[in-house]
Amino acid sequence: MTNKLARIVFFLLVLISATPNLLSAQSSRYTRQSWDQRIIEQHFKRYKPQTANDSAYYQAYQYLNYEFPRDTSNLSFSNFTKLVLSNRPATELYWFNKFYDTVRINWNKHATFMADLRMQFHLLKMLDTLDISSADSLFEDVLAIIADEEQINYDSLIRNTRTIYSEDLVKAIKMNIDKVKKSNIFSQIRTLRRDTTNFYLVNVKGDSMPIRMYKNNPHVVRTYITDMMGGEEPVIIRDIHRNSFRLIINESPERTDNNVDITKQVFGEMLASNTNRTLLRDHRQPPPETNFWRKGGKVMIDFAQIGQVHWVKGDKSSISLQTRVTLFANYKRGSHEWNNDGDFKYGAIHQKDKGLRTNNDLIRVTSNYGYKAFSKFYYSAQGEFKSQFGPIYQYDGENHRTALLTQFFAPAWLTFGAGMEYKRSKDFTIFVSPLTSKNTFVISDQNKKFHVNKSTYNIEKDKSVRSETGLKLKCYHKTKILEDVTISNTLELFSNYFNNPQNIDVDWNFESTIPINEYLQAMFSFEAIYDDDIDVPTNKTDENGKVITTKGTQIKEQLKLGFVFKF
Repeated sequence: MTNKLARIVFFLLVLISATPNLLSAQSSRYTRQSWDQRIIEQHFKRYKPQTANDSAYYQAYQYLNYEFPRDTSNLSFSNFTKLVLSNRPATELYWFNKFYDTVRINWNKHATFMADLRMQFHLLKMLDTLDISSADSLFEDVLAIIADEEQINYDSLIRNTRTIYSEDLVKAIKMNIDKVKKSNIFSQIRTLRRDTTNFYLVNVKGDSMPIRMYKNNPHVVRTYITDMMGGEEPVIIRDIHRNSFRLIINESPERTDNNVDITKQVFGEMLASNTNRTLLRDHRQPPPETNFWRKGGKVMIDFAQIGQVHWVKGDKSSISLQTRVTLFANYKRGSHEWNNDGDFKYGAIHQKDKGLRTNNDLIRVTSNYGYKAFSKFYYSAQGEFKSQFGPIYQYDGENHRTALLTQFFAPAWLTFGAGMEYKRSKDFTIFVSPLTSKNTFVISDQNKKFHVNKSTYNIEKDKSVRSETGLKLKCYHKTKILEDVTISNTLELFSNYFNNPQNIDVDWNFESTIPINEYLQAMFSFEAIYDDDIDVPTNKTDENGKVITTKGTQIKEQLKLGFVFKF
Protein backbone atom coordinates (compact mmCIF):
# COMPACT_ATOMS: atom_id res chain seq x y z
CA MET A 1 0.00 0.00 0.00
CA THR A 2 2.84 2.33 0.86
CA ASN A 3 4.61 1.57 -2.44
CA LYS A 4 1.44 2.23 -4.44
CA LEU A 5 0.91 5.56 -2.66
CA ALA A 6 4.53 6.53 -3.33
CA ARG A 7 4.12 5.82 -7.05
CA ILE A 8 0.99 8.00 -7.21
CA VAL A 9 2.73 10.88 -5.45
CA PHE A 10 5.74 10.57 -7.79
CA PHE A 11 3.44 10.68 -10.87
CA LEU A 12 1.70 13.80 -9.57
CA LEU A 13 5.02 15.55 -8.96
CA VAL A 14 6.18 14.76 -12.50
CA LEU A 15 2.88 16.04 -13.92
CA ILE A 16 3.06 19.27 -11.92
CA SER A 17 6.65 19.90 -12.99
CA ALA A 18 5.81 19.29 -16.66
CA THR A 19 2.70 21.49 -16.69
CA PRO A 20 4.57 24.81 -17.12
CA ASN A 21 6.53 23.35 -20.01
CA LEU A 22 3.31 22.12 -21.68
CA LEU A 23 1.70 25.52 -21.22
CA SER A 24 4.72 27.28 -22.62
CA ALA A 25 4.76 24.89 -25.60
CA GLN A 26 1.04 25.56 -26.14
CA SER A 27 1.61 29.29 -26.10
CA SER A 28 4.78 29.10 -28.17
CA ARG A 29 2.70 29.08 -31.38
CA TYR A 30 1.43 32.53 -30.52
CA THR A 31 4.76 33.82 -29.34
CA ARG A 32 6.29 32.75 -32.63
CA GLN A 33 3.65 34.69 -34.52
CA SER A 34 4.76 37.99 -35.99
CA TRP A 35 3.11 41.30 -35.15
CA ASP A 36 1.20 41.46 -38.43
CA GLN A 37 -0.21 37.92 -38.03
CA ARG A 38 -1.47 38.67 -34.52
CA ILE A 39 -3.21 41.86 -35.65
CA ILE A 40 -4.91 40.15 -38.62
CA GLU A 41 -5.99 37.09 -36.63
CA GLN A 42 -7.46 39.26 -33.88
CA HIS A 43 -9.53 41.06 -36.52
CA PHE A 44 -10.90 37.80 -38.01
CA LYS A 45 -11.67 36.38 -34.53
CA ARG A 46 -13.56 39.52 -33.54
CA TYR A 47 -15.43 39.96 -36.82
CA LYS A 48 -16.51 36.65 -38.33
CA PRO A 49 -16.99 36.54 -42.14
CA GLN A 50 -20.47 37.74 -43.11
CA THR A 51 -20.30 37.70 -46.92
CA ALA A 52 -18.71 35.63 -49.67
CA ASN A 53 -15.94 38.21 -50.06
CA ASP A 54 -15.21 38.09 -46.33
CA SER A 55 -14.82 34.30 -46.56
CA ALA A 56 -12.51 34.68 -49.56
CA TYR A 57 -10.37 37.19 -47.65
CA TYR A 58 -10.08 34.87 -44.65
CA GLN A 59 -9.31 31.84 -46.82
CA ALA A 60 -6.59 33.78 -48.66
CA TYR A 61 -4.95 34.78 -45.35
CA GLN A 62 -5.05 31.20 -44.02
CA TYR A 63 -3.57 29.74 -47.20
CA LEU A 64 -0.75 32.26 -47.63
CA ASN A 65 0.33 32.07 -43.97
CA TYR A 66 -0.24 28.43 -42.97
CA GLU A 67 -0.76 26.26 -46.10
CA PHE A 68 1.50 27.87 -48.68
CA PRO A 69 4.99 26.26 -48.51
CA ARG A 70 7.91 28.53 -47.77
CA ASP A 71 10.54 26.58 -49.73
CA THR A 72 10.81 23.77 -52.27
CA SER A 73 13.06 21.47 -50.21
CA ASN A 74 10.12 19.40 -48.97
CA LEU A 75 8.22 19.43 -52.27
CA SER A 76 8.41 16.71 -54.91
CA PHE A 77 8.75 17.72 -58.54
CA SER A 78 5.16 16.67 -59.34
CA ASN A 79 3.73 18.65 -56.40
CA PHE A 80 5.73 21.71 -57.36
CA THR A 81 4.49 21.35 -60.97
CA LYS A 82 0.89 21.18 -59.74
CA LEU A 83 1.48 24.31 -57.67
CA VAL A 84 2.79 26.12 -60.74
CA LEU A 85 -0.05 25.00 -63.01
CA SER A 86 -2.87 25.72 -60.56
CA ASN A 87 -1.40 29.18 -59.83
CA ARG A 88 -3.30 29.19 -56.54
CA PRO A 89 -0.72 31.37 -54.72
CA ALA A 90 -1.31 34.20 -57.19
CA THR A 91 -5.09 33.73 -56.97
CA GLU A 92 -5.12 33.86 -53.17
CA LEU A 93 -2.74 36.84 -53.21
CA TYR A 94 -5.21 38.65 -55.48
CA TRP A 95 -7.97 38.21 -52.87
CA PHE A 96 -5.64 39.27 -50.07
CA ASN A 97 -4.74 42.41 -52.02
CA LYS A 98 -8.44 43.04 -52.50
CA PHE A 99 -8.90 42.74 -48.70
CA TYR A 100 -6.08 45.25 -48.22
CA ASP A 101 -7.75 47.72 -50.61
CA THR A 102 -11.08 47.35 -48.78
CA VAL A 103 -9.52 47.98 -45.37
CA ARG A 104 -7.36 50.86 -46.60
CA ILE A 105 -10.18 52.68 -48.43
CA ASN A 106 -12.64 52.37 -45.54
CA TRP A 107 -10.03 53.47 -43.01
CA ASN A 108 -9.15 56.52 -45.12
CA LYS A 109 -12.83 57.44 -45.36
CA HIS A 110 -13.20 57.09 -41.60
CA ALA A 111 -10.05 59.12 -40.89
CA THR A 112 -11.20 61.90 -43.25
CA PHE A 113 -14.65 62.03 -41.64
CA MET A 114 -13.20 62.18 -38.14
CA ALA A 115 -10.85 65.00 -39.18
CA ASP A 116 -13.80 66.98 -40.53
CA LEU A 117 -15.80 66.30 -37.39
CA ARG A 118 -12.98 67.56 -35.17
CA MET A 119 -12.76 70.71 -37.29
CA GLN A 120 -16.48 71.35 -36.84
CA PHE A 121 -16.22 71.00 -33.05
CA HIS A 122 -13.22 73.34 -33.05
CA LEU A 123 -15.12 75.99 -35.03
CA LEU A 124 -18.17 75.72 -32.77
CA LYS A 125 -15.95 76.19 -29.74
CA MET A 126 -14.36 79.21 -31.42
CA LEU A 127 -17.79 80.80 -31.97
CA ASP A 128 -18.60 80.38 -28.29
CA THR A 129 -15.40 82.06 -27.10
CA LEU A 130 -15.08 84.88 -29.68
CA ASP A 131 -16.75 88.16 -29.07
CA ILE A 132 -18.28 88.71 -32.50
CA SER A 133 -21.71 89.73 -33.68
CA SER A 134 -23.96 87.91 -36.14
CA ALA A 135 -23.32 90.67 -38.68
CA ASP A 136 -19.60 89.99 -38.69
CA SER A 137 -18.24 88.37 -41.87
CA LEU A 138 -16.20 85.89 -39.85
CA PHE A 139 -19.39 84.62 -38.22
CA GLU A 140 -20.97 83.99 -41.65
CA ASP A 141 -17.85 82.14 -42.90
CA VAL A 142 -17.87 79.81 -39.92
CA LEU A 143 -21.59 79.07 -40.30
CA ALA A 144 -21.03 78.20 -43.98
CA ILE A 145 -18.56 75.49 -42.95
CA ILE A 146 -20.58 74.05 -40.07
CA ALA A 147 -23.72 72.11 -41.02
CA ASP A 148 -27.01 73.41 -39.64
CA GLU A 149 -27.93 71.47 -36.52
CA GLU A 150 -31.35 70.57 -37.96
CA GLN A 151 -29.73 68.98 -41.03
CA ILE A 152 -27.33 66.71 -39.13
CA ASN A 153 -28.09 62.97 -39.56
CA TYR A 154 -27.18 61.55 -36.15
CA ASP A 155 -27.57 57.91 -37.32
CA SER A 156 -25.01 58.52 -40.06
CA LEU A 157 -22.80 60.35 -37.58
CA ILE A 158 -22.78 57.35 -35.23
CA ARG A 159 -22.02 54.92 -38.07
CA ASN A 160 -19.11 56.98 -39.34
CA THR A 161 -17.56 57.47 -35.95
CA ARG A 162 -17.33 53.68 -35.55
CA THR A 163 -15.30 51.35 -37.75
CA ILE A 164 -14.12 47.74 -37.54
CA TYR A 165 -10.82 48.71 -39.17
CA SER A 166 -7.79 50.47 -37.76
CA GLU A 167 -4.55 51.96 -38.96
CA ASP A 168 -2.63 49.07 -37.39
CA LEU A 169 -4.68 46.57 -39.44
CA VAL A 170 -3.83 48.45 -42.66
CA LYS A 171 -0.11 48.31 -41.85
CA ALA A 172 -0.29 44.65 -40.78
CA ILE A 173 -1.92 43.51 -44.04
CA LYS A 174 0.60 45.47 -46.11
CA MET A 175 3.49 43.92 -44.15
CA ASN A 176 2.03 40.43 -44.58
CA ILE A 177 1.63 40.85 -48.34
CA ASP A 178 5.21 42.06 -48.70
CA LYS A 179 6.51 39.01 -46.82
CA VAL A 180 4.61 36.63 -49.11
CA LYS A 181 5.88 38.36 -52.24
CA LYS A 182 9.47 38.20 -51.01
CA SER A 183 9.38 34.46 -50.32
CA ASN A 184 11.63 32.41 -52.59
CA ILE A 185 9.00 29.92 -53.69
CA PHE A 186 6.57 32.65 -54.73
CA SER A 187 9.20 34.31 -56.92
CA GLN A 188 10.14 30.89 -58.37
CA ILE A 189 6.54 30.21 -59.34
CA ARG A 190 6.16 33.59 -61.04
CA THR A 191 9.43 33.15 -62.94
CA LEU A 192 8.54 29.62 -63.99
CA ARG A 193 5.11 30.61 -65.27
CA ARG A 194 6.69 33.33 -67.40
CA ASP A 195 9.07 30.77 -68.89
CA THR A 196 6.42 28.09 -69.48
CA THR A 197 5.22 27.21 -72.97
CA ASN A 198 2.19 25.01 -73.66
CA PHE A 199 1.54 23.47 -77.07
CA TYR A 200 0.00 20.41 -78.68
CA LEU A 201 1.43 17.73 -80.94
CA VAL A 202 -1.21 16.69 -83.48
CA ASN A 203 -0.83 13.66 -85.74
CA VAL A 204 -2.33 13.08 -89.19
CA LYS A 205 -5.37 11.43 -87.62
CA GLY A 206 -6.18 14.52 -85.60
CA ASP A 207 -5.18 13.03 -82.22
CA SER A 208 -3.48 15.61 -80.01
CA MET A 209 -1.17 15.37 -77.01
CA PRO A 210 -0.53 18.37 -74.71
CA ILE A 211 3.14 19.22 -74.15
CA ARG A 212 4.31 21.59 -71.43
CA MET A 213 7.87 22.85 -71.49
CA TYR A 214 9.72 25.32 -69.33
CA LYS A 215 13.27 26.50 -68.92
CA ASN A 216 15.77 23.99 -67.45
CA ASN A 217 13.20 21.25 -67.10
CA PRO A 218 15.10 18.06 -66.17
CA HIS A 219 12.28 15.80 -67.35
CA VAL A 220 11.54 14.57 -70.87
CA VAL A 221 8.43 13.52 -72.78
CA ARG A 222 8.44 10.13 -74.49
CA THR A 223 5.91 9.36 -77.22
CA TYR A 224 5.60 7.72 -80.65
CA ILE A 225 5.33 9.09 -84.16
CA THR A 226 3.76 7.25 -87.09
CA ASP A 227 5.33 7.27 -90.54
CA MET A 228 3.45 7.19 -93.85
CA MET A 229 3.64 3.37 -93.94
CA GLY A 230 1.95 3.03 -90.57
CA GLY A 231 5.05 2.15 -88.56
CA GLU A 232 5.63 3.68 -85.14
CA GLU A 233 8.94 5.15 -83.98
CA PRO A 234 9.68 6.23 -80.39
CA VAL A 235 10.62 9.88 -79.96
CA ILE A 236 12.00 11.84 -77.01
CA ILE A 237 11.08 15.51 -76.56
CA ARG A 238 13.60 17.56 -74.57
CA ASP A 239 13.44 21.28 -73.93
CA ILE A 240 16.51 23.39 -74.71
CA HIS A 241 15.33 26.88 -73.92
CA ARG A 242 12.03 28.68 -73.70
CA ASN A 243 10.06 28.15 -76.95
CA SER A 244 12.77 25.76 -78.19
CA PHE A 245 12.89 21.98 -77.98
CA ARG A 246 14.66 19.02 -79.53
CA LEU A 247 13.22 15.80 -80.96
CA ILE A 248 15.36 12.68 -80.54
CA ILE A 249 14.32 9.90 -82.91
CA ASN A 250 15.87 6.47 -83.33
CA GLU A 251 17.83 6.05 -86.55
CA SER A 252 16.36 2.66 -87.45
CA PRO A 253 13.61 0.31 -86.22
CA GLU A 254 16.24 -2.21 -85.09
CA ARG A 255 17.37 0.15 -82.32
CA THR A 256 13.95 0.29 -80.60
CA ASP A 257 14.59 -2.79 -78.46
CA ASN A 258 16.86 -0.99 -76.00
CA ASN A 259 15.38 2.47 -75.73
CA VAL A 260 16.67 3.23 -72.24
CA ASP A 261 20.32 2.70 -73.11
CA ILE A 262 19.96 4.45 -76.45
CA THR A 263 18.32 7.46 -74.78
CA LYS A 264 21.08 7.69 -72.16
CA GLN A 265 23.73 7.54 -74.85
CA VAL A 266 22.04 10.18 -76.99
CA PHE A 267 21.53 12.48 -74.02
CA GLY A 268 25.15 12.10 -73.01
CA GLU A 269 26.31 13.07 -76.46
CA MET A 270 23.86 15.97 -76.59
CA LEU A 271 24.86 17.41 -73.22
CA ALA A 272 28.57 16.94 -73.91
CA SER A 273 28.36 18.90 -77.15
CA ASN A 274 25.95 21.54 -75.87
CA THR A 275 26.57 22.24 -72.20
CA ASN A 276 24.64 25.50 -72.03
CA ARG A 277 21.57 23.92 -73.67
CA THR A 278 20.84 26.91 -75.85
CA LEU A 279 19.59 26.89 -79.41
CA LEU A 280 21.81 28.60 -81.98
CA ARG A 281 19.86 30.93 -84.26
CA ASP A 282 20.53 31.30 -87.95
CA HIS A 283 19.88 34.92 -88.91
CA ARG A 284 19.89 34.22 -92.63
CA GLN A 285 16.59 35.12 -94.26
CA PRO A 286 14.78 32.30 -96.09
CA PRO A 287 14.58 32.68 -99.86
CA PRO A 288 11.44 34.55 -100.98
CA GLU A 289 8.59 32.41 -102.20
CA THR A 290 8.18 32.69 -105.97
CA ASN A 291 5.42 30.14 -106.60
CA PHE A 292 2.17 31.60 -105.34
CA TRP A 293 -0.05 29.13 -107.22
CA ARG A 294 -1.45 25.86 -105.88
CA LYS A 295 -2.91 23.59 -108.55
CA GLY A 296 -4.35 20.10 -108.57
CA GLY A 297 -7.40 17.94 -108.98
CA LYS A 298 -8.79 14.42 -109.00
CA VAL A 299 -10.65 12.04 -111.28
CA MET A 300 -13.38 9.72 -110.00
CA ILE A 301 -14.81 6.86 -112.06
CA ASP A 302 -17.87 4.94 -110.87
CA PHE A 303 -19.00 1.76 -112.63
CA ALA A 304 -22.14 -0.31 -111.99
CA GLN A 305 -23.54 -3.38 -113.78
CA ILE A 306 -26.76 -5.29 -113.21
CA GLY A 307 -27.30 -8.63 -114.97
CA GLN A 308 -30.64 -10.50 -114.88
CA VAL A 309 -31.86 -13.73 -116.44
CA HIS A 310 -35.48 -14.84 -115.91
CA TRP A 311 -35.76 -12.45 -112.98
CA VAL A 312 -39.32 -12.75 -111.69
CA LYS A 313 -39.43 -9.26 -110.22
CA GLY A 314 -38.80 -7.72 -113.59
CA ASP A 315 -36.58 -4.78 -114.62
CA LYS A 316 -33.78 -4.97 -117.17
CA SER A 317 -30.04 -5.57 -117.17
CA SER A 318 -28.06 -2.34 -117.20
CA ILE A 319 -24.57 -0.89 -117.26
CA SER A 320 -23.76 2.58 -115.96
CA LEU A 321 -20.60 4.63 -115.96
CA GLN A 322 -20.09 7.98 -114.27
CA THR A 323 -17.04 10.21 -114.40
CA ARG A 324 -16.26 13.24 -112.29
CA VAL A 325 -13.28 15.57 -112.67
CA THR A 326 -12.55 18.30 -110.13
CA LEU A 327 -9.83 20.89 -110.69
CA PHE A 328 -8.52 23.81 -108.67
CA ALA A 329 -6.04 26.62 -109.20
CA ASN A 330 -5.55 28.90 -106.19
CA TYR A 331 -3.35 31.99 -105.91
CA LYS A 332 -2.34 33.62 -102.62
CA ARG A 333 0.11 36.45 -102.07
CA GLY A 334 -0.01 38.83 -99.15
CA SER A 335 -3.58 40.07 -98.67
CA HIS A 336 -4.69 38.80 -102.10
CA GLU A 337 -6.46 35.48 -102.65
CA TRP A 338 -7.86 34.12 -105.91
CA ASN A 339 -9.50 30.69 -105.83
CA ASN A 340 -10.71 28.90 -108.98
CA ASP A 341 -12.59 25.59 -108.98
CA GLY A 342 -14.04 23.41 -111.70
CA ASP A 343 -16.46 20.49 -111.24
CA PHE A 344 -17.31 18.39 -114.31
CA LYS A 345 -19.65 15.38 -114.18
CA TYR A 346 -20.93 13.09 -116.89
CA GLY A 347 -22.67 9.77 -116.53
CA ALA A 348 -24.59 7.44 -118.82
CA ILE A 349 -26.62 4.28 -118.37
CA HIS A 350 -27.37 1.58 -120.93
CA GLN A 351 -30.48 -0.56 -120.49
CA LYS A 352 -31.81 -3.26 -122.76
CA ASP A 353 -34.55 -1.98 -125.07
CA LYS A 354 -33.83 1.64 -123.99
CA GLY A 355 -30.36 2.21 -125.33
CA LEU A 356 -27.82 4.67 -123.99
CA ARG A 357 -29.13 7.60 -121.96
CA THR A 358 -27.50 10.36 -119.95
CA ASN A 359 -28.23 10.26 -116.23
CA ASN A 360 -25.75 12.81 -114.85
CA ASP A 361 -24.45 15.95 -116.55
CA LEU A 362 -22.90 19.04 -114.96
CA ILE A 363 -20.46 21.83 -115.71
CA ARG A 364 -19.70 24.14 -112.78
CA VAL A 365 -16.88 26.71 -112.76
CA THR A 366 -16.42 29.19 -109.90
CA SER A 367 -13.93 31.99 -109.37
CA ASN A 368 -13.52 33.95 -106.13
CA TYR A 369 -11.20 36.92 -105.57
CA GLY A 370 -10.69 38.27 -102.07
CA TYR A 371 -8.69 41.08 -100.52
CA LYS A 372 -8.17 40.89 -96.75
CA ALA A 373 -9.99 43.69 -94.98
CA PHE A 374 -9.38 42.83 -91.31
CA SER A 375 -9.12 39.76 -89.11
CA LYS A 376 -10.87 36.95 -91.07
CA PHE A 377 -13.01 39.21 -93.28
CA TYR A 378 -12.31 39.80 -96.98
CA TYR A 379 -13.63 42.14 -99.63
CA SER A 380 -14.76 39.58 -102.15
CA ALA A 381 -16.03 39.20 -105.71
CA GLN A 382 -17.41 35.87 -106.98
CA GLY A 383 -18.43 34.52 -110.36
CA GLU A 384 -20.05 31.19 -111.18
CA PHE A 385 -21.05 29.42 -114.41
CA LYS A 386 -23.29 26.32 -114.53
CA SER A 387 -24.47 24.29 -117.51
CA GLN A 388 -24.24 20.77 -118.98
CA PHE A 389 -22.33 19.00 -121.78
CA GLY A 390 -24.89 17.32 -124.01
CA PRO A 391 -28.60 16.89 -124.70
CA ILE A 392 -31.04 15.05 -122.48
CA TYR A 393 -34.33 13.91 -124.03
CA GLN A 394 -37.73 12.92 -122.73
CA TYR A 395 -39.12 9.58 -123.94
CA ASP A 396 -42.57 8.06 -124.19
CA GLY A 397 -43.61 4.53 -123.29
CA GLU A 398 -42.42 3.19 -126.65
CA ASN A 399 -38.94 4.63 -126.22
CA HIS A 400 -39.53 7.46 -128.70
CA ARG A 401 -38.14 10.92 -128.13
CA THR A 402 -40.84 13.41 -127.35
CA ALA A 403 -38.97 16.53 -126.14
CA LEU A 404 -35.52 18.00 -125.57
CA LEU A 405 -35.06 18.81 -121.90
CA THR A 406 -31.53 20.25 -121.80
CA GLN A 407 -28.46 20.79 -123.96
CA PHE A 408 -25.24 22.82 -123.76
CA PHE A 409 -26.06 26.41 -122.70
CA ALA A 410 -29.73 25.56 -122.53
CA PRO A 411 -30.09 26.23 -119.71
CA ALA A 412 -26.99 27.93 -118.32
CA TRP A 413 -26.55 30.22 -115.34
CA LEU A 414 -23.97 32.97 -115.02
CA THR A 415 -23.77 34.75 -111.67
CA PHE A 416 -21.63 37.68 -110.52
CA GLY A 417 -21.59 39.21 -107.05
CA ALA A 418 -19.52 41.49 -104.83
CA GLY A 419 -19.59 41.78 -101.06
CA MET A 420 -17.88 40.52 -97.92
CA GLU A 421 -16.64 37.03 -97.08
CA TYR A 422 -15.88 35.57 -93.69
CA LYS A 423 -13.21 32.84 -93.72
CA ARG A 424 -12.76 31.14 -90.39
CA SER A 425 -10.76 28.46 -92.21
CA LYS A 426 -10.61 26.82 -95.60
CA ASP A 427 -13.43 24.54 -94.41
CA PHE A 428 -15.84 27.22 -93.23
CA THR A 429 -16.74 30.32 -95.25
CA ILE A 430 -19.73 32.69 -95.49
CA PHE A 431 -20.14 35.02 -98.47
CA VAL A 432 -22.73 37.82 -98.53
CA SER A 433 -23.28 39.84 -101.69
CA PRO A 434 -25.87 42.64 -101.51
CA LEU A 435 -25.39 43.28 -105.24
CA THR A 436 -25.61 40.08 -107.30
CA SER A 437 -26.49 39.64 -110.96
CA LYS A 438 -28.02 36.25 -111.85
CA ASN A 439 -28.48 35.50 -115.56
CA THR A 440 -30.34 32.49 -116.94
CA PHE A 441 -29.60 31.51 -120.58
CA VAL A 442 -31.53 29.20 -122.92
CA ILE A 443 -29.86 29.23 -126.34
CA SER A 444 -31.83 26.72 -128.40
CA ASP A 445 -33.29 26.99 -131.92
CA GLN A 446 -37.05 27.12 -131.39
CA ASN A 447 -37.71 26.22 -135.04
CA LYS A 448 -36.23 22.76 -134.75
CA LYS A 449 -38.35 19.75 -133.89
CA PHE A 450 -36.52 19.24 -130.63
CA HIS A 451 -35.69 22.36 -128.70
CA VAL A 452 -35.51 23.41 -125.05
CA ASN A 453 -38.71 25.12 -123.99
CA LYS A 454 -37.87 28.66 -122.81
CA SER A 455 -41.09 28.99 -120.83
CA THR A 456 -39.86 26.30 -118.45
CA TYR A 457 -37.23 28.79 -117.26
CA ASN A 458 -39.54 31.82 -117.43
CA ILE A 459 -37.79 33.31 -120.47
CA GLU A 460 -39.77 35.14 -123.12
CA LYS A 461 -39.95 33.60 -126.62
CA ASP A 462 -38.07 36.42 -128.36
CA LYS A 463 -35.27 36.45 -125.79
CA SER A 464 -32.52 34.04 -124.78
CA VAL A 465 -31.61 35.40 -121.35
CA ARG A 466 -33.38 36.52 -118.19
CA SER A 467 -31.47 38.74 -115.75
CA GLU A 468 -32.15 39.19 -112.05
CA THR A 469 -30.58 41.48 -109.46
CA GLY A 470 -30.72 40.62 -105.80
CA LEU A 471 -29.05 39.46 -102.59
CA LYS A 472 -26.95 36.29 -102.46
CA LEU A 473 -25.80 34.33 -99.42
CA LYS A 474 -23.43 31.37 -99.80
CA CYS A 475 -22.25 29.19 -96.93
CA TYR A 476 -19.74 26.34 -97.09
CA HIS A 477 -18.84 24.00 -94.25
CA LYS A 478 -16.75 20.84 -94.22
CA THR A 479 -16.09 18.71 -91.17
CA LYS A 480 -14.80 15.30 -90.14
CA ILE A 481 -17.34 13.20 -88.22
CA LEU A 482 -15.19 10.06 -87.94
CA GLU A 483 -11.52 9.31 -88.46
CA ASP A 484 -11.73 9.36 -92.28
CA VAL A 485 -15.37 10.24 -92.95
CA THR A 486 -15.99 13.83 -94.04
CA ILE A 487 -19.20 15.68 -94.83
CA SER A 488 -19.57 18.97 -96.65
CA ASN A 489 -22.54 21.31 -97.03
CA THR A 490 -22.94 24.11 -99.55
CA LEU A 491 -26.00 26.35 -99.26
CA GLU A 492 -26.81 29.15 -101.69
CA LEU A 493 -29.73 31.56 -101.20
CA PHE A 494 -30.82 34.22 -103.68
CA SER A 495 -33.57 36.84 -103.40
CA ASN A 496 -34.68 38.94 -106.40
CA TYR A 497 -35.08 42.56 -105.34
CA PHE A 498 -37.66 43.40 -108.04
CA ASN A 499 -39.74 40.23 -108.43
CA ASN A 500 -41.20 38.46 -105.40
CA PRO A 501 -38.20 38.99 -103.07
CA GLN A 502 -39.92 36.86 -100.44
CA ASN A 503 -39.66 33.79 -102.71
CA ILE A 504 -36.05 32.82 -102.12
CA ASP A 505 -34.18 30.53 -104.53
CA VAL A 506 -32.43 27.69 -102.67
CA ASP A 507 -29.57 25.44 -103.81
CA TRP A 508 -28.36 22.97 -101.17
CA ASN A 509 -25.65 20.42 -101.88
CA PHE A 510 -24.62 17.75 -99.36
CA GLU A 511 -21.75 15.30 -99.84
CA SER A 512 -20.28 12.60 -97.62
CA THR A 513 -17.04 10.86 -98.56
CA ILE A 514 -15.81 7.57 -97.08
CA PRO A 515 -12.33 6.58 -98.31
CA ILE A 516 -11.69 2.84 -98.38
CA ASN A 517 -8.07 3.04 -99.45
CA GLU A 518 -5.88 5.38 -101.46
CA TYR A 519 -7.65 4.67 -104.76
CA LEU A 520 -11.13 3.53 -103.73
CA GLN A 521 -13.86 5.51 -101.99
CA ALA A 522 -17.61 5.60 -101.42
CA MET A 523 -19.60 8.81 -101.69
CA PHE A 524 -23.17 9.84 -100.96
CA SER A 525 -24.53 13.07 -102.41
CA PHE A 526 -27.83 14.88 -102.03
CA GLU A 527 -28.93 18.03 -103.85
CA ALA A 528 -32.12 20.04 -103.46
CA ILE A 529 -32.96 23.02 -105.68
CA TYR A 530 -35.89 25.40 -105.54
CA ASP A 531 -36.09 28.17 -108.14
CA ASP A 532 -39.22 30.30 -108.16
CA ASP A 533 -38.83 30.88 -111.92
CA ILE A 534 -38.50 27.22 -112.95
CA ASP A 535 -41.44 24.83 -113.31
CA VAL A 536 -40.90 21.16 -112.55
CA PRO A 537 -42.90 18.34 -114.18
CA THR A 538 -45.57 16.43 -112.32
CA ASN A 539 -47.11 12.99 -112.85
CA LYS A 540 -50.26 14.51 -114.35
CA THR A 541 -51.05 15.33 -117.98
CA ASP A 542 -53.56 17.69 -119.60
CA GLU A 543 -56.24 16.89 -122.21
CA ASN A 544 -53.64 16.85 -125.00
CA GLY A 545 -51.39 14.45 -123.09
CA LYS A 546 -48.85 17.13 -122.25
CA VAL A 547 -47.14 16.85 -118.86
CA ILE A 548 -48.35 19.48 -116.37
CA THR A 549 -45.61 21.55 -114.68
CA THR A 550 -45.72 23.56 -111.48
CA LYS A 551 -43.51 25.22 -108.86
CA GLY A 552 -41.60 22.67 -106.83
CA THR A 553 -38.34 21.38 -105.42
CA GLN A 554 -35.88 19.39 -107.49
CA ILE A 555 -34.21 16.58 -105.53
CA LYS A 556 -31.35 14.33 -106.57
CA GLU A 557 -29.42 11.79 -104.51
CA GLN A 558 -26.64 9.35 -105.38
CA LEU A 559 -24.70 6.60 -103.63
CA LYS A 560 -21.53 5.65 -105.49
CA LEU A 561 -18.47 3.47 -105.12
CA GLY A 562 -15.58 4.15 -107.44
CA PHE A 563 -11.93 4.76 -108.18
CA VAL A 564 -10.12 8.02 -107.35
CA PHE A 565 -6.94 9.38 -108.92
CA LYS A 566 -5.42 12.55 -107.48
CA PHE A 567 -2.90 14.80 -109.16
